[in-house]
Amino acid sequence: MHFPELAAITGGKLYQDREDKGKFRGVSIDSRSIEPQQLFIAIKGSQYDGHNYIKQAIEHGSSGVIAEYDYPFLNQIEQNIGVVTVKNSHQAMIDLAHHYRQQLPADFIAITGSNGKTTTKEFTYRLISTVENNSFCSPGNFNNLFGIPLALLSVAQDTKVAILELGISTKDEMKPLAKLVKPDLIVITNVGPTHLEFLGSVEEVARTKFQLVHEADSSVPVIINADDDILMQEVYKTKRNFITFGINNEADFKVDNFHINKSGETEVTIENHLFNLPLIGKYQVYNLLAAYATFRTLGYSFNDFDTRQISLDTAPMRGQRLIKDNITFIADCYNANPTSVKVGLQAFFEIETDKRRIVILGDMLELGEKAVFYHREIGKFLANQKFDKAILVGHLSRYIKEEAVKQGSNDKRFMLFDDAQSAAGGAKDYLRSGDFVYVKGSHGIGLEAVLAVFDKKEGKD
Repeated sequence: MHFPELAAITGGKLYQDREDKGKFRGVSIDSRSIEPQQLFIAIKGSQYDGHNYIKQAIEHGSSGVIAEYDYPFLNQIEQNIGVVTVKNSHQAMIDLAHHYRQQLPADFIAITGSNGKTTTKEFTYRLISTVENNSFCSPGNFNNLFGIPLALLSVAQDTKVAILELGISTKDEMKPLAKLVKPDLIVITNVGPTHLEFLGSVEEVARTKFQLVHEADSSVPVIINADDDILMQEVYKTKRNFITFGINNEADFKVDNFHINKSGETEVTIENHLFNLPLIGKYQVYNLLAAYATFRTLGYSFNDFDTRQISLDTAPMRGQRLIKDNITFIADCYNANPTSVKVGLQAFFEIETDKRRIVILGDMLELGEKAVFYHREIGKFLANQKFDKAILVGHLSRYIKEEAVKQGSNDKRFMLFDDAQSAAGGAKDYLRSGDFVYVKGSHGIGLEAVLAVFDKKEGKD
């Protein structure tokens, strides 16, 4: 795209065109990873201002810049660099992504939910890419009003299917995401007590997620978890048809059977197709069901393909089984809420082992005024489980211990730490070869630090 066209799309001003009238190819907001010929969009964030890194982006090969009108050093940008100035660079990125989305012929799948949306996205991509080479999956956690525009701008013109996850924290985020993505198929994995600090209740979480449905055309298929009662309550309020998946209740897509072996891996059969899940927990079966329902709704089938060959691992820190210093870790610490913590712990305790069993739990964040209540609920659950030690991290996690002890647990089974760095030291001293460890906490707690101290000998099971 040429820079005069960029100015027109974003409603900005062409401050400086390239001397060679060249184009930019691709977009980045990170000067550290920008590639040659990409456009650098200088965005003002809560912690960093991208305008401070314009020079670095140009040094790394950027062919042009979007900057805000009030950037005081515009006249210092090299003459061979294209520059478009705008009132708000974040909005300019959204406008550019919206324009590009309209040019793309791909079928867009939007996946949202309180738990499992990233894994469902990854599973959906793995299934579809076995039969459709020109498929796209949004990277990492590019799921909000910063990440989704970047994901859209990364979709190739010849893409047939693009799979995106949509994440929200507040009530006013879903509508603009829905308008930006304009999905051709919607998946809602479940709803639970997430972001209650901003959304208030689980019912409000469901209503907010459903804005994605209300913004879509009535012809857009919507795939829903039939086993989620609160989600189904929202379904009953609408007059449109839904496609359902589930294990317990009647649904359009159900498992024939599933079996969790001693190592925690799961064998799942759907419509006579066998899948191997190298991840622990019944909730992973739901993620696979949602992905399979999406695959079939798009009209794809496996025919004689051996589905056991499909790699169904997931993104880092989302249920990975890791071996470090001969200690087995279930690393599930990308995020945490009351539902995901409880189902993760259930899956962990269902795995048979004769080794020491340790749980490392960090605070569940953004729960608002019910934060203490939900941490105590985890304490009640732990009180009825058999484990050797619980290492708890963060000021809210002390309520897990308080409640567990109140319910009869031995005080000596718990270790409390203020932060992940100190917990890492405590874990390093306590854990030994052969231990079986579950690690779960909100991303903001940073439990990756605990795993990092065992990185000298690392591998996957």
